[in-house]
Amino acid sequence: MLYRWVYKSLPPKEKIAEIGKELKLSPILARLLLDRGLDSSEKVDSFINPRLSDLYDPYLMLEMSVAVKRIIEALREGENILIYGDYDVDGTTGVSLLYEGLFKLGGKVSFYIPNRMTEGYGLAEYGIRDAHKKKVSLIVTVDCGITAAEEVRLARDLGIDVIVCDHHEPGEEIPDAIAVLDPKVKNCPYPFKELAGVGVAFKLLQAIYNELGYGFNELEPLLDLVAVGTAADIVPLVDENRILVKHGLERLNKNPRAGLFALLESSQLLGREINVSLIVFVLAPRINSVGRMSNAKKAVHLLTSSSMQQARNIARILESENKLRRGIDDTTCQEAISLVEETYDTDDAKILVLAKEDWHPGVIGIVASRIMEKYNRPAILISLTDGVGKGSARSTINFDIYKALTSTSHLLENFGGHKFAAGLTIRAENVDELRRALEDISDNFISTEDLDPTLEIAAEVSLSDFDATFLRWLKYFAPYGPQNMTPVFVARDIEAVGYPNIVGSNHLKLKVRQNGI
Repeated sequence: MLYRWVYKSLPPKEKIAEIGKELKLSPILARLLLDRGLDSSEKVDSFINPRLSDLYDPYLMLEMSVAVKRIIEALREGENILIYGDYDVDGTTGVSLLYEGLFKLGGKVSFYIPNRMTEGYGLAEYGIRDAHKKKVSLIVTVDCGITAAEEVRLARDLGIDVIVCDHHEPGEEIPDAIAVLDPKVKNCPYPFKELAGVGVAFKLLQAIYNELGYGFNELEPLLDLVAVGTAADIVPLVDENRILVKHGLERLNKNPRAGLFALLESSQLLGREINVSLIVFVLAPRINSVGRMSNAKKAVHLLTSSSMQQARNIARILESENKLRRGIDDTTCQEAISLVEETYDTDDAKILVLAKEDWHPGVIGIVASRIMEKYNRPAILISLTDGVGKGSARSTINFDIYKALTSTSHLLENFGGHKFAAGLTIRAENVDELRRALEDISDNFISTEDLDPTLEIAAEVSLSDFDATFLRWLKYFAPYGPQNMTPVFVARDIEAVGYPNIVGSNHLKLKVRQNGI
């Protein structure tokens, strides 16, 4: 695939010179800072030294005080508290965090992760009725629940209070829960709207511990979970997310919990510096694998284990299920590519909607991402079984897939998600109409130019620019991720020196020279 190079606009030269002089930096580094809106030494200091003390007051989140009061009441009265989460990495890390945090406070706490194959995503009737049988009086959702108005009504009818702890886009009806914690809810004054589900759960725990008089140091052992869940959910790594991930990575590298240590060991990452990229491409798929192939409860057991032997045993299971998942991924991806080539004119199509009988529902999200990346178009994969389709959608930066699905909600049984990723359930007879409707919507919002993948160029450089100071500052810019991407540089008149080495299956490692350097 050919990429269209897009050069970032050059900030005013006088501003580059000003920030460069103030911080004694090269024009290229000054430009990188200005590209990120860092136009003063104070902002630069906050960026390169993210401090836990700069985290926002959790009570700024709408209904936080109500949620804290209800949970503390449940702790003091010895009520049965159930943490109900999603089966992806964000959900399982969030469940693990709340389970461990409330257990330390003496809570009678258990957790529930729905089975992806039989129950589907989110708060559902089966899990609620199971909680009722077990005499649970308080359910706290993690990474789900914001669209579960009907399910929350069922819980309340059964005498169970619900606190919704989510980060997804709200639907038309906000659940009538004891409290709804979601920065995206209308009128929520929380200053940062892009927390992952585990991030919202951490803010809840932060408020509870603060209310009970515990110092923040009691929460720091949980930051490795926050870093893994936040990085894996591909949320913007700016503002509060950047602070949480930066400190969580430090803990993950220096003193990881038993479960993460065992996972690093089984994936042969011990001894390497763990960064966001390794979380996304190595750790997260292994944690996700059990939710995709069997049951994500194993992931929570791994992440909350205090026994190294138990953690190693579970890590081996995750490794095995991840290998199985990869094989199914590859087969499904080849089938999806064939379907694209048979069904669409890939020069003109602006969105790809693919449906097939009995695709494994646990892998269609991953394959949708691969199809989206291959064709640079929003992609929806739908697995059809007994007349019902379960689908996963992934979108490019220029198309809001959640809004598009909202516009076609009359064709769907249910759906949820956010701008770049969503899940849906649909009757098989509605798939063709959904495809046509989304094609009409995409025609209005995706231009022909948008179909060409772009590569954003931060600056042109010479190899002589890469001195010790330059490389040190590039480390300061980490952790890299959405809205703080690794900068891509262009150097011209380069010659290859010696022979390139093939790394992995499709990468080259080589030495280059420019003007003798």
